[in-house]
Amino acid sequence: MSRYVPLICLALTHTLVDTCALLIAPLWPRLEAVYAFGVAGLSLAFIAQSLPTSVSQLVFGFLRDRHPAPIWLWLGPVIAAVFLTAIGLIEQRFVLFTLLICGGIGVGAFHPEAAVLAGRLLPGERTRGISVFMFGGSLGLALGPALSGFVVERGGLHGLVWLGPPILLLIVVLTIVGQRTAAADVSDTSSSLGSSEPNTQSRPSLREMFDGRVIVGAVLLLVCSLRAAPNMAMDKVLAFMLERPEWGYSTQQIGLVQSIFLVAASVGMLVMTFRFRPAWEKAFLVGCPLAAIPLMLMLSWQDCPPWLLFSTVALTGVVLWGTAPAMVSYAQHQFPRGAGVASALTMGMAWGIGGLIQAPITSWFQNAGTPQTAFIAFIPCLLAAGVIAMLLPSCSFAADTPATTADTSAVTSQTVLLQGATHEATR
Repeated sequence: MSRYVPLICLALTHTLVDTCALLIAPLWPRLEAVYAFGVAGLSLAFIAQSLPTSVSQLVFGFLRDRHPAPIWLWLGPVIAAVFLTAIGLIEQRFVLFTLLICGGIGVGAFHPEAAVLAGRLLPGERTRGISVFMFGGSLGLALGPALSGFVVERGGLHGLVWLGPPILLLIVVLTIVGQRTAAADVSDTSSSLGSSEPNTQSRPSLREMFDGRVIVGAVLLLVCSLRAAPNMAMDKVLAFMLERPEWGYSTQQIGLVQSIFLVAASVGMLVMTFRFRPAWEKAFLVGCPLAAIPLMLMLSWQDCPPWLLFSTVALTGVVLWGTAPAMVSYAQHQFPRGAGVASALTMGMAWGIGGLIQAPITSWFQNAGTPQTAFIAFIPCLLAAGVIAMLLPSCSFAADTPATTADTSAVTSQTVLLQGATHEATR
């Protein structure tokens, strides 16, 4: 039971990180008015928001597999909170891009280290641990747009900065609570193993991490990237669509609608936490993108009534985003020696490439005055994702392998390092 407390603290920290990451979601129409982006400028802004997070996840994932550094479990969230709550303070485009890039790096630094730890905290139930962790993140993604919409509607863009101090305080509290419980669990685990010294882990090269299956990794990255494109576009398309005169939604209302998508994703992840079965990963990789195609058609319907649009947005959140833990679990199973890199590919690089795919599409349709039609352009992405996923190898196991002594020692090592990082954070 003690492992659940660090896992919950880790998931709630994920909530705070992803809250910061999505504070900008309902603000795109305002930012476009302030900065007069145009098609190229708006595409660059989308890329500045998404690409640094994904690239840094890959870098930190690789570094994590060679030199685990749990300091990023608290320092990454701190960087994200400081920079991303400051996006409304300055009206220079260069400064906005700098804040987005630095904040995105903080977001990316947190995820690989945290995802690997989440997958190990529940021995024999990797997907469940990852689902709890990602559920926390999806809650943050849902909270971010609603919170920023509420604050900006009342205090303007400058009001975002006031969210920084409480977020930073919560990061410190969750780190301390998680560290104390983890320290107690280390003691229990050490007793059961008969030693308090963790095994020394090897530091595999990137080639060894992929175990000679680079093509499998490339195909998996392609599948996840194509699947992520409409996810990355959803908040932006909804923002530009709902601010148009025929809808006339306020910033707060836009944020609430965006949150429908992400709350639904949270529900999907919660269901996966309790209902997911090992070896279902490939079925989710194939089936979910194909199941989302009719939903894209419905979302693109110009005369779609609000109740049907919002219901479809919610269902899309469950189908596409709510089942994302299957991608991470599949990657970690396929590349056990490079769990950090595998997590970065499916949680970081895939979303970054998906952001690159959607940026020109969303910008072009927005400039054409028909942002809602962009949903049709994502159908080929989903079709290709489902078909290409059929080429991936199946998971040949019936369940997660029970935790070995080495696995338990890895968790012990992580929690010991987490304890040291916490002391640094609270000095």
